[in-house]
Amino acid sequence: MTTIISVLLAVPLPEEELHDTLSVVVVEQSIKQVLPLERLAAPVSVVYMNDLEDRGIDSPKDLSSVVPNLHIPDYGSAMTSSIYLRGFGSRMENPVLGFYVDDVPVLNKNAYDVDMLDIRRVDMFRGPQGTLYGRNSMCGVLSLSTVSPSDYQGVRAGLEYGSANTVSARASIYRKGKDGLAVGGGIGFRHSDGFYTNSYTGKACDPYDGLTLRLRMEKYLRPDLHFENILSAGALKQGGWPYRQYIPETEELLETSYNDECGYSRLNITEAVKLRLDRDACTLSSISALQMLFDRMDLDQDFTPRSMFTLSQIQREGALTQEFVLRPKDGWKKDWWYWQSGAFAFWKFNRMSAPVRFKEDGISDLILGNANNNIPEEVSGGYDAPLAIKENTFPIGSEFGINTFGAALYHESYLTFGRWLVTAGVRLDYEGNTMSYCSDALINYRFLPTMNDWKPYETVYEGRVSNHYVEVLPKLSVLYDLAGNGRGVQAAVFGIISKGYRSGGFNTQIFSDILQNMMMNGLMADLGVYLDDSGTAVTAESTAYRPEKTWNYEVGGKLDVRKGGHHFSGSASVFYIACRNQQITLFPPGKSTGRMMANVGRSRSVGTEVSALYGYKGFSASMSYGYTDARFTDYDDGNNDFSGNRIPYSPEHTLNARLAYRLPFNGDVVRSLSIAADCSLVGRIWWDEANTLVEPYVVQPGADIILDFKWFDLRFRMDNLLDYDYNVFYFKSIGNSFFQRGKPLRWTAGITLDI
Repeated sequence: MTTIISVLLAVPLPEEELHDTLSVVVVEQSIKQVLPLERLAAPVSVVYMNDLEDRGIDSPKDLSSVVPNLHIPDYGSAMTSSIYLRGFGSRMENPVLGFYVDDVPVLNKNAYDVDMLDIRRVDMFRGPQGTLYGRNSMCGVLSLSTVSPSDYQGVRAGLEYGSANTVSARASIYRKGKDGLAVGGGIGFRHSDGFYTNSYTGKACDPYDGLTLRLRMEKYLRPDLHFENILSAGALKQGGWPYRQYIPETEELLETSYNDECGYSRLNITEAVKLRLDRDACTLSSISALQMLFDRMDLDQDFTPRSMFTLSQIQREGALTQEFVLRPKDGWKKDWWYWQSGAFAFWKFNRMSAPVRFKEDGISDLILGNANNNIPEEVSGGYDAPLAIKENTFPIGSEFGINTFGAALYHESYLTFGRWLVTAGVRLDYEGNTMSYCSDALINYRFLPTMNDWKPYETVYEGRVSNHYVEVLPKLSVLYDLAGNGRGVQAAVFGIISKGYRSGGFNTQIFSDILQNMMMNGLMADLGVYLDDSGTAVTAESTAYRPEKTWNYEVGGKLDVRKGGHHFSGSASVFYIACRNQQITLFPPGKSTGRMMANVGRSRSVGTEVSALYGYKGFSASMSYGYTDARFTDYDDGNNDFSGNRIPYSPEHTLNARLAYRLPFNGDVVRSLSIAADCSLVGRIWWDEANTLVEPYVVQPGADIILDFKWFDLRFRMDNLLDYDYNVFYFKSIGNSFFQRGKPLRWTAGITLDI
């Protein structure tokens, strides 16, 4: 285990000391980040491999609060990757955070919850990154870099066991031949019995099995042409959705209890090819990727013991991305001017099947109940429920074909004037979406006063909708070097103005409601009763929502001091974000079965972020803090005016602090003992737009111990030491309210090998 301190670096180590856990000098960053991070006029968090492993960070969700103002709640299933950053985010559809693995954008947030197998480094760029990254980087970009076989050759392995019979195992090998061909890869497996029990079945509702594979090959095909091929795949099968019904009148939380199966399975594969051509005048990089995602979600959508309705959603998705990046070398480069230009294009096709099956209680309450309540007494024939449906269960079929495609051109220039560095850039981004849909249902019904036999009734709703939009995304930043050539001291202040956006799209989860209303209205019309819902009916055209756009204004500073073996590094910034066309997840009034994304108005977010670390010999301390006050400035849906209220689901405060000490033994067998304690705080979180429900501050301490031998480490870690009972999610379904509890106290023990 290396002795280098690599906790959150607001300002990175100098290049000659920039090592990862594998004791390898690594100076390259993301292909688009041409400036050293200390010269970047933006707040950045960097986490290296040893800190990821010491903290037990197994997925991007575990980075919550470790990165200031980042909150990725762990609820539902691996499909659920709801991300909140700087006050913005949403439960559904497009994220506010761009996600890259080895410079390849992950286009579907269903695949954001990945296993952190051999992740060498995490870079979190906070604030809009629209100029370089475009769509869905409205609040930042999270970039993961995996271990390169060109940089490291050896064998790594690990085996862990912990709470809920959680077992994880991994192994990887990296080699480089005399011909310059470097090949490496790894495999990881994780199993858990689950932490939550479904009281209806008496079984755990969240068991988990997952497998991850990565293969990486690198070689110079000729002196000026470098080639990389990265193949990664992941497969998982799990339960989930341990939701507990909440009774507002008594503030009581019931046990998790539902009667129908819930589960999620996923297979995702990414094949990427990276080429870099180095000429005297310039460097041209190309990143080509094919992504495939196949997943299935089975859901008891009422989450109660009643037989209401279920959803089975199956997705078959393919995506192609291509990016070119051009930047100058000696032939074109000026002492005062450096730049990069790029072009990006993508195409994504999703074939989705999402049938909702209505069951006995759902038919009675949601369809017959609504219909019979609207039948006039004079035509009911004295029957309390004159309309009847023959089937005890029937499906509402929903088939979708969704195409998303786009292209972009971008440029950034970096101008140096003495101690001043000015960055100016712009991106022209085009995106189009088309959706073909077909929803249908067939039932047999009877109107008891007048009909002796059952009559078939079929409802079909099909068509095609599309939208297209163009975004111009400028950026201007200024950085001033306060220290100049000060020995052992780096200091700078910066300011940024930038624009970001996240994509629009279509709501597919509301189509069962559309067909349900069409069916009810059609049945009533067949009986001569006509309902006026022209003002409230949802149509396919109204399921489209527009892009959300933000302007970000930010000022901050960075400081890095190294003297006499002491190292202090810190950064702080203050931001103001103005947002329009804000996307919020809405539930239609009444006992609806679906939910939809809608543009509700305008909002603003103001806050601050602070990161700091201190290291001396074997001692290190780090802290990350974020504060956000995010509110609607204009939100009136015709029924409620929530202007001035807090934006739900995003926390007001995030805090993570960690103290660690490494005691060296300098022996041939036992080399060191490392002890660390950390604590995270998240809160408050408002759960609804009306701000009637709020989650108080959640404090979770943890600790870990590592005994370092020559070839292996023994590790032990505990999380949520106080076994704090808290909620991570709230929602409503068919008029009922639900919460999910966070994970309880957990422990993990294991061994890691590095040869």
